[in-house]
Amino acid sequence: MSLLQEIKLGGVVDSTHQGLLFILCALCPEDVSKVRVGKLSSYGIKTLQHIKEFMGVQFSIKPDPVTGTVLLTCIGSGFQNLYRKVS
Repeated sequence: MSLLQEIKLGGVVDSTHQGLLFILCALCPEDVSKVRVGKLSSYGIKTLQHIKEFMGVQFSIKPDPVTGTVLLTCIGSGFQNLYRKVS
């Protein structure tokens, strides 16, 4: 899909990088994360399934008919890097 078509869909990332954004939202601190994407890609949907299966984080998916986008909300898992030195 071309860049102009991706921009027209109205999301904050293109369809190729939706999965990465969902993983980052799932790994963030235990707080609400909201993200708006254009049309959900098959890769994004599969990533959401893997996140639910492996991390136990479930996204709330609400389509917005006015803008034609999809709003996803989740509460992060609070993952912390155990190897990071605390100063």
